[in-house]
Amino acid sequence: MLQHFLYLQWKSFTRGAGFATGLAQKILMGFAWIYFAAIFASLAFAAFWVVQDDLGKDPLPFVSGYLLYGFVFWIVARYFLQKMPIVHIQPLLILPVSKKRIVRFGLLKTTVSFFNLSNLFFFVPFGVILIQQEYNWPGVVGWWISIGSIILMTNFLNIMLNSVDRILVLFAVLLIGVYALQYFEIFDLTAWTAPIFMAAYHQPLFCIIPLVLLGLIYQWSVTHFKDKLMLDGGTIQPKAETHRAADLSWLDRFGRTAIFLRNDIRLIIRNKRARMSVWMGVGFLFYGLIFMSDIYSGSAMTVFAGIFVSGGFLFGFGQYVPSWDSSYYPLMMSQNIAYKEYLASKWWLVVVGTLIGMVLSSFYVFFGWEMYLAILAGGIYNLGINAYLVLLSGGYTRTPIDLTTNNKAFGDKRSFNIKTLLLSIPKLVVPMFVYYVGVLIQSKSFGLILVALVGVLGFAFRNLVFGWIEKIYQEEKHKTLEAYKQKNT
Repeated sequence: MLQHFLYLQWKSFTRGAGFATGLAQKILMGFAWIYFAAIFASLAFAAFWVVQDDLGKDPLPFVSGYLLYGFVFWIVARYFLQKMPIVHIQPLLILPVSKKRIVRFGLLKTTVSFFNLSNLFFFVPFGVILIQQEYNWPGVVGWWISIGSIILMTNFLNIMLNSVDRILVLFAVLLIGVYALQYFEIFDLTAWTAPIFMAAYHQPLFCIIPLVLLGLIYQWSVTHFKDKLMLDGGTIQPKAETHRAADLSWLDRFGRTAIFLRNDIRLIIRNKRARMSVWMGVGFLFYGLIFMSDIYSGSAMTVFAGIFVSGGFLFGFGQYVPSWDSSYYPLMMSQNIAYKEYLASKWWLVVVGTLIGMVLSSFYVFFGWEMYLAILAGGIYNLGINAYLVLLSGGYTRTPIDLTTNNKAFGDKRSFNIKTLLLSIPKLVVPMFVYYVGVLIQSKSFGLILVALVGVLGFAFRNLVFGWIEKIYQEEKHKTLEAYKQKNT
């Protein structure tokens, strides 16, 4: 049966209209996986030798103490970034195939993801180093099994958390709060968590406990989704929802552009998928905390962090223009609508979101002006350059978004995934290069000024760039309409 499911998935992929594009993206993702595998493997070597030689501590208890941070972070990161695998349920439900088999296949697909394999690239080399350094090998195997079980638990918890936003917020607040206590040396949680994660090393039989918990969470997931597998998408009677109309008359000052602005704001207010782009922007406000170490001080990575901190909403929402409107895009194109007005509404939305991000990130001043100035420079670059680039890439990224998939088991609930992350790489590398050039010419401060000046320069050519983007959207119009008609790509 598993072989048959894989055969159906392969046919769905090869027969879709976007086969060539999908194949190219998967090849690109393959190279990206090799790159990240090398990165995580090198981190494994650094985690052992740097901790042992530079910090003078035992690497295994040290890494085990910080695993709690890692697992909570993975749960939050999976929620925003991990794309749920699509299983086309309706055709299977009319065949003599049990619901449990369908669910188990869908859950099996979730285990083969970047988030699981990236951990594999780190923990396997780290464990091999431990064995080579004459650590107790049965203990290392027990530690491996324990950690692997917990990683898969976060995978299935992520699936369950897709419909429970409040629990996600709880995990995010927990991560930030515990990290703050650790940073300000108020309470060292690692002293308590290290013995818990080390238990399987000292007594390998303790790895049975996380294995049992993994089995329980897996069965809970199977039961949860099996009950939702119905031809009507999982609900017999749709839940009535009421939305209070928001007063958006103040947008009238933008002329005809206000029509699209009102639609997008209402979309964000009323739809979970669109709201996710806002939450992702909030989550990325804390991304810069990773680069607070002296190791990154004054390096191009601070600009990298500044781009992300201020541009969370820009990358989350702007990356999928015009896919947000894919359900009614053909109707919209049949109207007397100028592309320039449509694109201007999206541009204003991501610009305002970026400005808000720059203001909310002002708390970085308490950690020093250097990081906040990097955020301001990155924010100006986002406003003047990346705001155009996300609209430009939207003309070629013809991925329809089904805004109703939140009610479907194993539906695609993500407006941001690893593919769009790969498409964002050029938007991140260029400002880092500009900063590096500025440093070579004069100083770190001049590098930040140069990044900001490039962003300001983008505003000077706004009309010219908009005309170019508008022309591309017009040329790609019919290809986009054809792609949005495809339901199973």
